[in-house]
Amino acid sequence: MYAHWGTFTKDDTLSDCLGLARSALLRQGFQIWDGAADGDYQVIGGTADVIATVVCVPQSGNTWLSVSAYSTDSALAERTRNEVRSFIVESVRID
Repeated sequence: MYAHWGTFTKDDTLSDCLGLARSALLRQGFQIWDGAADGDYQVIGGTADVIATVVCVPQSGNTWLSVSAYSTDSALAERTRNEVRSFIVESVRID
């Protein structure tokens, strides 16, 4: 099993970041297993080949995020982590 992960902060609310995490996983065609509807700080999803987890922690003024992907294929785990992370980082909230 291979794991790839990375952390960053985003100037958005916890709710916005969890929504972006869910959208990022759905864009990958993933089934969502934990959509943070129960009030926790993570979204988990995947397929038979790869699992991704996005953890969002509210801080003063921003949200800290961790994006992790796991697979028996290292390249798939890395690509998944990168694509999920990029979607979240590049998304801009429009009011």
